[in-house]
Amino acid sequence: MNRILVGIDGSDCGWSALAQAALLAQDTGASLQIAHVIPPVPALAAEGYQLGAPAWMEAEDTYARNLLREATARVKDTGVQVESISVLGGPAEKLADLALAKEVTMAVVGHRGRNLAARLLVGSVADRLVQISSKPVLVVH
Repeated sequence: MNRILVGIDGSDCGWSALAQAALLAQDTGASLQIAHVIPPVPALAAEGYQLGAPAWMEAEDTYARNLLREATARVKDTGVQVESISVLGGPAEKLADLALAKEVTMAVVGHRGRNLAARLLVGSVADRLVQISSKPVLVVH
């Protein structure tokens, strides 16, 4: 294995995915790419909301930097080489795009354990990523 991509969002299941990915990287000699996807500003926003978009993006960017800093700190004692990245877009689609890199051998994501009704209404990044990724995907509960 060359590189394991792990998507994080700050949730408990995201931290579990990071821990599992770090162990797998440690066991296989792979490096770890930690990714956080910043969702785009909703297109169908209430009037006046777009005026707040720059502040929203700044807050999201700050959150992403802090999240990736914490994630890197959580795996620093593993001895695994770590790279972190934040990108803007739909989470499943952006993670699938990042996984296309030649050196990425698999992606790891957490699954929030939503019930079927919730997954049908709001979707699941893990479910969608499994469907669209050309690389293997490990879903951690």
